[in-house]
Amino acid sequence: MQYPFVSIVVCTYNRSNYLDGCIKSLYKQTYQNREIIVVNGPSTDDTDCILNKFKDVLVIRQEKLNGLSYARNLGISYSKGDIIAFIDDDATADENWLKYLVDKYTNDSVGGVGGLVYGPQKSHIQFANGVINKCGIPNAVRDDTKKLRKGEFQILMGTNCSFKKSVLYEIGGFDPYFKYYHDESDLCTRVINKGYQIVYQRESFVIHDMVEGHNRKSPYDLNWAEIIKNVIYYTMKNFGNTLSSYTTRPVYSLYCWIIYFVTPFFNNELTLGSILNIYQQILKGAFRGYKDGLSLNLFDKNKDISYLDFNIENEKKSKKHSITEYPINIEANGLSNKLNIALLSQEYSKNCNGGICRYTHDLAHGLADLGNEVHIISKSENDREYDYMDENVFVHKINPQKIDFLPLSPEMDISHKNISYSYEVCLKLNNLIETKNIQVVEAPLWDAEGFVFSLIKNIPLVVRVETPLFKVSEIQKWDVNKDFKLANWMEGEAVRRADRVIAISSAIGKLICDHHNVSENNIDVSPLGIDLPIESQAFDDQDNDILEVLFVGRLEKRKGIDTLFRAIPAVVRRITNVRFTIVGSDTKTASFNGSYKKHLLNILDKKYHKYVYFIGYVSNDDLENYYRKCNIFVAPSLYESFGLIYLEAMAWGKPVIGCDVGGVPEIIVDGETGIIVPPDDASSLADAILELLVDEEKRKILGELAIMRMKKKYAKDIMVMSSLNIYNSICRKRGIL
Repeated sequence: MQYPFVSIVVCTYNRSNYLDGCIKSLYKQTYQNREIIVVNGPSTDDTDCILNKFKDVLVIRQEKLNGLSYARNLGISYSKGDIIAFIDDDATADENWLKYLVDKYTNDSVGGVGGLVYGPQKSHIQFANGVINKCGIPNAVRDDTKKLRKGEFQILMGTNCSFKKSVLYEIGGFDPYFKYYHDESDLCTRVINKGYQIVYQRESFVIHDMVEGHNRKSPYDLNWAEIIKNVIYYTMKNFGNTLSSYTTRPVYSLYCWIIYFVTPFFNNELTLGSILNIYQQILKGAFRGYKDGLSLNLFDKNKDISYLDFNIENEKKSKKHSITEYPINIEANGLSNKLNIALLSQEYSKNCNGGICRYTHDLAHGLADLGNEVHIISKSENDREYDYMDENVFVHKINPQKIDFLPLSPEMDISHKNISYSYEVCLKLNNLIETKNIQVVEAPLWDAEGFVFSLIKNIPLVVRVETPLFKVSEIQKWDVNKDFKLANWMEGEAVRRADRVIAISSAIGKLICDHHNVSENNIDVSPLGIDLPIESQAFDDQDNDILEVLFVGRLEKRKGIDTLFRAIPAVVRRITNVRFTIVGSDTKTASFNGSYKKHLLNILDKKYHKYVYFIGYVSNDDLENYYRKCNIFVAPSLYESFGLIYLEAMAWGKPVIGCDVGGVPEIIVDGETGIIVPPDDASSLADAILELLVDEEKRKILGELAIMRMKKKYAKDIMVMSSLNIYNSICRKRGIL
């Protein structure tokens, strides 16, 4: 087998936002003599829509959850490969993963090969050269040079393992008794007992996020009854020919698991109630495993155990195991009708690095990737109208002219500008509705871009609400004149006339309801989302002698930059190897339209100026590099309806500090993914910065939890699917679909 054909099996259940990254990593493999098989749960989230993007993936859909071993056996049974490789849906493979696995199949004695497993962002090693003993106690991380001791068996981790198909059929495949935990250890032990080798290949690695699931809630909230049951059963099943497998080995296994929780308890990581509940589960699982192991050895000892001998065609027709195999271009989740969508955003370019421009860009491309036709209407930067394609998105740049016939006094400049632009947008929309069959429009709240269209609309209008004008005015302490009142009314009227309102946080949804008299029943909360970095490029926290505190945002009062500058002296007095990097454009919002950068330097004693670096506006690529290299991220905004900047930092595994305002507490879990401080409180902000700067381990833990939360709740695909579901819903109500 110089270039054997490999079948890659991925078993998934309700992890659509992770599955996408997993499959993309498989497409990037340097070894391409392969097929990809996905055994789907049956998932109830957006998994089908994710799979719909990958046209050559074979998908097997189960009608009910039967456990991981059963799902893997289905994948094996449908496979065409000489070698079957397995990876979890929440893992991504190095581009040479498959190549290095195949390289180790050098002779007939090799039955299986697996490799190294990193935790999120390569922050730690989850598995390396692991072994298991006859008591079912594994040692998952060992030095590569360490040899096997008597009674130890080489094992592989299920998210990075492969086996010869012929060997899998010879031993009967995965044992469905092991629905979760020790399923791969049991299989490896049986492969070895048949006379084959299990080989560890360090160069073949995957990055495993190990996210929550129905069996895994948190480090101490696992399905302990199932785990211990499998440990005891593993021992009795594989080594039931010796007396110790019925006596000392199960007792020792039970003892090891009981003492495992003693240290966390005394470290206050577990409450008394929690540890007692765990012990109750452990005892329950131990008795069940012992009973089942005893039954197997006493009554089923001579049974020919094979888990791969069912006929697939009969299995498909079976009422007991109803399985649906379908082509991946199936129309899923009721989204069979592709939409023609128009999105409004005054600013739009590939180099958006914040706000409405950024989320519109990501939303547009996400919708287009799902097969929808997406059009962007945006303001021209060079006083001429033009159209172009941004990959698979249509972009229409308009050049609005001031409407002279409006009966507005000269001092009402903001309202005049907003009405003129909204009018030009409406003209363009009517043209696209006629020529491109646009079916639904989404507009931002800011500057009431959809106002004129809302007065005459003949197709559904969705308004996505972010920080409203009245809130900005309140923070900036602007004068509330006639111009402001009209501009504020226009925002409210666009929201009230919309078919549906999308709030990017619960806080902003409530604010809009209260201020603009909008019914809660017409508002959907749909957080923004972003893409994770394609590859893990995290900067080692110890790689720089300087501790870097990063701020990203425009230099203006609302962003809380004043608070940060008032906190700098207290931080520097404790830690001198610190640098405050300020990324963002200067504004003319200081007194008498002066530079805000100069204002900030004026309020900071000159002896601290050397600790501050103003970078100005940067490109997306440069911004990501600043996120990557910082130690902590700080944005003490006086108000944020959402806070995309926090997600951008969290995506790089950075602990974040924000204020208890708007939608910020919905993103940052205080003490878990970052720290929440009161707004405009320099003392509390300085304390929070110092707390993270002096504690490297805390930075690491909060950063890991931050990226996990970001993936779970704020991935771009979640935002896209949520928006698409809303569009489809209102289009169906209007009879458009």
